[in-house]
Amino acid sequence: MRPPTKIGAVSLDHPAALAPMAGMTDTAFRRLVKRHGGCGLVVTEMVSSEGLVRGIDRTLEYAEYTEEERPVSIQIFGGDPRVMADAAQIVEGMGADIIDINMGCPAKKVTGGYSGSALMRDLDHAVSLIDAVIGAVDVPVTVKMRLGWDAANRNAPDLAQRAEAAGIGLITVHARTRCQFFKDAADVRPY
Repeated sequence: MRPPTKIGAVSLDHPAALAPMAGMTDTAFRRLVKRHGGCGLVVTEMVSSEGLVRGIDRTLEYAEYTEEERPVSIQIFGGDPRVMADAAQIVEGMGADIIDINMGCPAKKVTGGYSGSALMRDLDHAVSLIDAVIGAVDVPVTVKMRLGWDAANRNAPDLAQRAEAAGIGLITVHARTRCQFFKDAADVRPY
């Protein structure tokens, strides 16, 4: 029998995680996947750090979960380190087992706010967000990123090394650049 997968102090009874997908991974879907043994960790849809800090009801709903979903990771996104730290404290207070930072969303409405995969264009700023979130909470912090912004700027290995040095608990890489969005084959070559 294989030992449980661990992220910080959180033990997962199954090594797979349910990826966050906007419009898909609501609480009903996450419970269904958990009930049928499909994963050891569920991750919420991405939640706006600005919306959390402002207390916007619709935003808070994205972060809601049931005890049946545990362990649960709440994914937050944003571009301001202080707001991200405040949002992380809010979701930790809501009982999140893990906090995931979104640096992978390619949507224009997210990248236009210097969030999601736009952070792949400025690794110093990306690391400042990681540092702020890790410094604000006691639960493990993970990050989801892309290979980079475009084919000429595949900097995921650099960001991964810096995130690991900062204390990130797990790194997930969507094996496409932001400019690929969800098309073309994923590039899973080792770097």
